[in-house]
Amino acid sequence: MRVTFVTSEVRPFSQTGGLADVSAALPAALAALGCDMTVISPLYQSTAAALAAAGLPLEDLAAPPVRIAGVDQPVRARVTRRDGCRLAFIAHDGFYDRPGLYGAPGGADYADHVARFGHLCAAALRLAGTQGWADIFHCNDWQTALLPVYLRAAGPPGAAPAAPSVFTVHNLAYQGHAAAADLLTAGLDSSWFHPGALEYWGGVNLMKGGLVFADALTTVSPSYAAEIQTPAAGCGLDGVLRAQREKLRGILNGIDVARWNPADDEYTAAPFSARDLTGKAHCKRALQERSGLPVAPRAFLLAVIGRFDWQKGLPLVCDAFRLLAPLGPQLVILGSGDAGIEAQARALAAAFPAQVSLTVGFDEALAHQIEAGADAFLMPSAYEPCGLNQMYSQRYGTVPVVHATGGLKDTVVDATAERLAAGTASGFRFDVFDSAHLGEATLRAWRLYEAAPDAWRGLATACMGLDHSWARSARAYLDLYRELRYPAAAGPESRGA
Repeated sequence: MRVTFVTSEVRPFSQTGGLADVSAALPAALAALGCDMTVISPLYQSTAAALAAAGLPLEDLAAPPVRIAGVDQPVRARVTRRDGCRLAFIAHDGFYDRPGLYGAPGGADYADHVARFGHLCAAALRLAGTQGWADIFHCNDWQTALLPVYLRAAGPPGAAPAAPSVFTVHNLAYQGHAAAADLLTAGLDSSWFHPGALEYWGGVNLMKGGLVFADALTTVSPSYAAEIQTPAAGCGLDGVLRAQREKLRGILNGIDVARWNPADDEYTAAPFSARDLTGKAHCKRALQERSGLPVAPRAFLLAVIGRFDWQKGLPLVCDAFRLLAPLGPQLVILGSGDAGIEAQARALAAAFPAQVSLTVGFDEALAHQIEAGADAFLMPSAYEPCGLNQMYSQRYGTVPVVHATGGLKDTVVDATAERLAAGTASGFRFDVFDSAHLGEATLRAWRLYEAAPDAWRGLATACMGLDHSWARSARAYLDLYRELRYPAAAGPESRGA
């Protein structure tokens, strides 16, 4: 099975969020299952620098031009191999040689985003077509949503191989809105401007194009697949998704279990495993020391890592901690983002200097140290398509406390007395997005930690035993690819990787 995976970012060459992690790990897992994987992404400034630093061998490829923004645009790529995958970075200095991936650092998105990502989609089609790379196209989020449209178009701007497309929604809130005239920029004509295609409230919605014209749709968790079909979480596209529900399924993301491995983590103070948690106590002490908190082995050490954004719920954490502070918990926060939310976190740290440690920014080593050293991880997201930190936490025996939404709901089983006794619990959940319910769930966790240390250790080790590897997710995607590539009428003899 030849799969071309088209994405706007891929770790470690370009990254603004979790999409880059998925774009590195899922293709590698599919390659391990026997797929011929090609990952196509832009050659940003950061990508060129990362390629140079990595010293990877590079091959230059070219294909006939594609027409974007009324001009025949060149199709060139720098190609290398990594983790069993072919990586093809589309080179176009006018579109991608810029300081940021989607916009200038700290500023708005670039105004020509339709041209930039229309070129990515058309160039991916052209290159895959000329090189014979694609039995399946797998597209990701609005930046690649034009590719399924081009596959359906009578005269697409790139050579369109006869291959099905899968379109994955990682976060429905970001949709790629544009003016109606940008249809021409994308190389499409006015026949695509109607409610059954890309038209959306008088403008163009690129995400909608992917949803309508892809052969199959996935999201990054089963619960998120259901939630986005409702007005509450559909971000204005719930009606479109309900109309496409027969081709929609949720496949839970995995995590990189080699990179996040408590038994072999270069960043942590000591190794540990589900069979021997001794090293976790050393990691807790090291985290308290690094964070400037009192070294107290039995203090209940809470953690938060994430964007300072309303979606991630840090204001709820600040309010809940003020209520719980008399019980003596500690809290380590790592993140950056909204200035107002940062100010709330700074005020909390100032109010409780012996209990709260705040680090603004991102530090990968510290992120690993927090996951290894904390007792519980707070993740009260308003919505969460999948979420990764709750799975990192479980891998390190750091019990998650989460709002029951999206992938958090799918990966965390609430620690009721019955589930604790059965060994099926994997964290604490609350159903209402407010500080009171977060505080109540955290209090339940604290009570178990304080009153029943053996039960807490049992919960931590049960979390560590969960399978969050990408192999599970990759098998589900491979099954989907086979369904699309080999319809039932073709018979089982035609199936295979």
